[in-house]
Amino acid sequence: GLDQISLAALIISLGMLVDNGVVMSESISVKLARGEKVYNAAIESSKELWAPLLVSSLTTSAAFLPIILAESSIGEFTSSLFSVVTITLLCSWIISLTIIPLLCVWLLTANGSTEEPNKKFYAAYEKMLTKAMQNKFSTILMIVFLFLLSVQGIKLLPNIFFPPSDRSYFKAELEYPVDTDISITAQTVFEIEAFMRDKLLIDDNNREGVTGWVSYIGNSGPRFILSYSPKPASENYAVMLINTTDAKINQKIMTALDAFVYENYPDLTIKSKLIENGPAINNPLEIRVSGSDTDELLRISKNIKDKLFEHKAIKKVTDNWGDRIKKIDININPSRAIRSGVTNQDIASSLQANLKGVELTEYREGEDIIPVIFRSETPAEMNISILESLSVYQQSSGSSVPLRQVADIKINWQPAKIIRRNGIKTISIGAQMHSGFTVHKVTQELMPWLTEQEKQWPAAYSYELGGESESSSKASQAIEDKVPIAVFIILVLLVAQFNSLRKTLIILLTIPLGFIGVVIALLAGNSFFGFMTLLGIISLTGIVINNAIVLLERIKLEINKLDSDKYRAIIIAAKERLRPILLTTATTVLGLIPLYLGGGEMWEPMALTIMGGLLFSTILTLVVIPVFYTILYDIDCKKIN
Repeated sequence: GLDQISLAALIISLGMLVDNGVVMSESISVKLARGEKVYNAAIESSKELWAPLLVSSLTTSAAFLPIILAESSIGEFTSSLFSVVTITLLCSWIISLTIIPLLCVWLLTANGSTEEPNKKFYAAYEKMLTKAMQNKFSTILMIVFLFLLSVQGIKLLPNIFFPPSDRSYFKAELEYPVDTDISITAQTVFEIEAFMRDKLLIDDNNREGVTGWVSYIGNSGPRFILSYSPKPASENYAVMLINTTDAKINQKIMTALDAFVYENYPDLTIKSKLIENGPAINNPLEIRVSGSDTDELLRISKNIKDKLFEHKAIKKVTDNWGDRIKKIDININPSRAIRSGVTNQDIASSLQANLKGVELTEYREGEDIIPVIFRSETPAEMNISILESLSVYQQSSGSSVPLRQVADIKINWQPAKIIRRNGIKTISIGAQMHSGFTVHKVTQELMPWLTEQEKQWPAAYSYELGGESESSSKASQAIEDKVPIAVFIILVLLVAQFNSLRKTLIILLTIPLGFIGVVIALLAGNSFFGFMTLLGIISLTGIVINNAIVLLERIKLEINKLDSDKYRAIIIAAKERLRPILLTTATTVLGLIPLYLGGGEMWEPMALTIMGGLLFSTILTLVVIPVFYTILYDIDCKKIN
């Protein structure tokens, strides 16, 4: 399908699409510069590069494989990344072996392709490479130091699973206590709409504000976006989808709406929040407490709520059991009932007729079936005295007695609902976050306190984290579980290509180099580390391997020519692959600029990850791979004057 993910995958593929063509045309140009005929240069380049380019395309595709194999909703959500990138790269490989050589034969000539490259640039690169190879262990130590520094630098990045949508609308969920009549919910929604119409709606004097809204009373409305998860219908629930003039003022509108509700409706819980980009999460911060005793769970829940209320980053603390509600207990006194000649069935029938009503029959009008209910005219909102005076009809004699004569009536408070998780009573305490704070940081601050509190709870009582922490952990774990499959496929491809474990090891050692650039780019771009960043790192792995394969393949060819001077062969190969590697890197980075500029907060970290990681890893790859090669193959790097 054509959607946000597949479009982003096309943009990611855009830069990689031309990589194979660049390498092929560059190889043909180099051979032309050496005096070969254009036809022979095209044929020889195709023979040399068909296998390396195929392997590099397949390794890049394999790097995306864990995304489509991930057994999670996020894996399904982002699965088109693998499909689009794989199809694009394989098509690119076919074109590079057919169309590119054909165009080179038509358009290139020996005279037109002998232009001397920038001698100063190549001389500077050779000088730097020579120094690095002559001081190989110092070079490796410096790279290791930079990598360890980047690992520490990632701690400075905020951790956000999925950023909220940056579109110009948001949702406001309204919830009354359980069993609230839908007429009260509807009336409240109408009054909130009147407030927005008077205070927040745009007009001639106010150019910024609310442009319109839609309200769903008693239900959540349709699933208008993939990440929106409607709740079951309930009379005490309503949701409003509110459009604004600009995403930048969403927070201001939400604050004004929350303030109005807090001042006028103390029993109403409102959750104003932006639409999620990733999976629907009811509460970003959620703590689930499990145990057997209801009262103990409520006590623990209150303690946690009090702690959350104290935190400056947290707002709107609620739980999924809701506020306690009143329960009327009618305890029948058997001896008094017998003396009055009233049975339990008489009492039950009378209460139903007085309070709820008895369905006598059904009336059909067209396709609609309307129940006919028999109920007394007793007020719906009665007090205890009215309830006690209700008449209990004695079916055997036809007489009646007051309810208080045969039963005792008491009012007790109980949880609105008791929810179980895996068969165990579990209460989920949820909270929303103020703007500018992250769930990851707040959770890290709360964890020591929660661990200490758990030690004071009775046995068999425990807690676990839900919300964003749980979703992030599950999504990341689902991908990490499939990474070994991708690694195995990449290893098989590399060993099959080079028939060498040492060359495969060289390539694997270069993969972490990209992580250095990732951290630098994210810090420089004032971005964050999230799920899309993780996907960016996985994508980067395949692209980094591409450059390494092309360089190692050239080194092998040059060593075969200059077997007596492997040191010089490595330098010649590196210089020959310098331009195509830099060009492919440039095309990939430039191709990602639209995703960075126009992709919003969701795609920005992924674009930065690939761009920064690729730029830095390319520079290091051009130096580190020759250095690793000289170490693993024990090549003497004597000084050359």
